[in-house]
Amino acid sequence: MMHAWTWALVVFAAPAQFRMVVNIPAYRLDAYVGDSVARTTGVAVGMPRFRTPRGSFTITSVEWNPWWIPPKSPWAAKDTIMRPGPTNPMGRVKINFGGLYFLHGTPLPRSVGSAASHGCLRLQNAEAIALARLVLQYGNGMFADGIERYAADTATRWLRVDNPLPIDVRYELVEVRGGRVFVYRDIYALATRPLGDEVFAALVARGVDSAAVDSARVHALVRRVGRAGNSTPLDSLIKRTLPSASRATDPMFTPDQFARMEAPCSRNCSSPWISRRSPSRR
Repeated sequence: MMHAWTWALVVFAAPAQFRMVVNIPAYRLDAYVGDSVARTTGVAVGMPRFRTPRGSFTITSVEWNPWWIPPKSPWAAKDTIMRPGPTNPMGRVKINFGGLYFLHGTPLPRSVGSAASHGCLRLQNAEAIALARLVLQYGNGMFADGIERYAADTATRWLRVDNPLPIDVRYELVEVRGGRVFVYRDIYALATRPLGDEVFAALVARGVDSAAVDSARVHALVRRVGRAGNSTPLDSLIKRTLPSASRATDPMFTPDQFARMEAPCSRNCSSPWISRRSPSRR
């Protein structure tokens, strides 16, 4: 039987990998521990004039009860330095992920789920605190009692993240998640092809023969996309060649095949469900 200290060595020798992924048009942040989603939360992203930067970044610091120090930018020319408090634009905590860009709380919770910031990622204060806890746990190896002392304190505390954590900020107009296809507005006007074509490409990249996709249903999906996006079950976009009465006993795709569709497909994907006529994923 292993002693307790031996188990501790095993745990600390192979810590779970922590990372964040943001999808700008979905107004969503997912925090992963290993391959599992540990937390999902809505965010406010930059306005079209002040776009949130896309790319791969690292989380380098956490600041509890931050001051608001206006940047040297025309939009903030009339702002003044503000002490921490309920009306501070940074909220209860800010997490640096690149230059002057932060994940931070906000006194404007209704702005979450929209393009409302000047480039930063705004979160509800409770969500910002929860993410800061995760960053300190996985980036600094800090235990819960130590983290809670910072979270409960009202003084400004700046902490470097000892092991900087990755955050990917993406711009994906189509997602396949949980057996559904989601589509979102092109808020930054970055699309190079129609949204319906993006849906076709996303399905093909996940192993669906393009000839099996129902174009009329794709058109219906992308015709009305609200601020929160639109979605439909993945199998509703697939043409059915069997009578509806037989679907329960002889579905076109098994659950295992749907799981494979939702998994990322590499450039050299060898899934047998991809037609030879289908283009490879870029």
